[in-house]
Amino acid sequence: MLIWISIVNFNKIILRNSILLLALTFSLTRCSNKEVATPPVVKPPVDTVVSTFPHPDHIIFVWFENKGSDSILGSSSAPYINSLIAQGTLFTNTSAITHPSYPNYVAFFGADQNGITNDKCVETMGLTTPNLFTNLNEVGKSFAWYSEGLPETGSKACFAPNSYVAKHNPTTIFSNVPASANKRFADFPSNYDSLENVVCISPNLNNDMHDGSVAKGDDWLKSKMSSLIEWCKTHNSIFVVYYDENDGGEGNKIPVVAVGEPVMANFADTTSYDHYNWTRTVSKMFSANETWTTNLSSREAITSCWKK
Repeated sequence: MLIWISIVNFNKIILRNSILLLALTFSLTRCSNKEVATPPVVKPPVDTVVSTFPHPDHIIFVWFENKGSDSILGSSSAPYINSLIAQGTLFTNTSAITHPSYPNYVAFFGADQNGITNDKCVETMGLTTPNLFTNLNEVGKSFAWYSEGLPETGSKACFAPNSYVAKHNPTTIFSNVPASANKRFADFPSNYDSLENVVCISPNLNNDMHDGSVAKGDDWLKSKMSSLIEWCKTHNSIFVVYYDENDGGEGNKIPVVAVGEPVMANFADTTSYDHYNWTRTVSKMFSANETWTTNLSSREAITSCWKK
């Protein structure tokens, strides 16, 4: 009797375990047949870093003559130029390329001195090498050089009675630059929206600090350019107070001040630059070729002074 009860109990245990095993098998089968949700594909984050390099509508350079930083910065003779420093960026370590004036202008405009080594007037050189005008023109951008005292648009005169000199106007020796890009300052537009994308301005010898005093040049800048400078601050434009060379001081260091809507205010840029850095920077601003000479490819564009 005892043996029979044990057998019955044993069979019950086997039956119960079989039922549990069957239930577990059925449950696992149902789970395996369920559609497993595919996790969402996580795409790599989009690069949200926006380049701080500016693309202005206009950049304007006014070229002064033969002064080092010690002649301008902090000078009581240049109160207007010094007032601009707090409004923009002072470049404390910029150098000219050489002495005297003419090859510096040509170097900036042509990214090379193009054989110009002195101030001797060249009326028939007819260079066809690339320059800022041709480089910008290739991407649909405009350039003009305005000279105070230029007798007429496109004039190739070496001198003019109103203290104009061709050595401060490099456009005249390039045959691939049309006469229309060589303009009289007398024709400078009062509607600044109509300005070319890139503009260079040469005051005459009396107003560019060459023959006249620093104070006279500073007064000319305030009188002729202050309204344009203010306009640049609200019209995506840049105004640069620029020098061709210094007065013979060590390193040929020149003072440079930039003001405008894209420019950091009250900022000092201590990076080492020269005319070629500025030429490359201008080209990059307007998405033109930056490296058409080795002088440009061996320089970097200016990047540290623009607003974030």
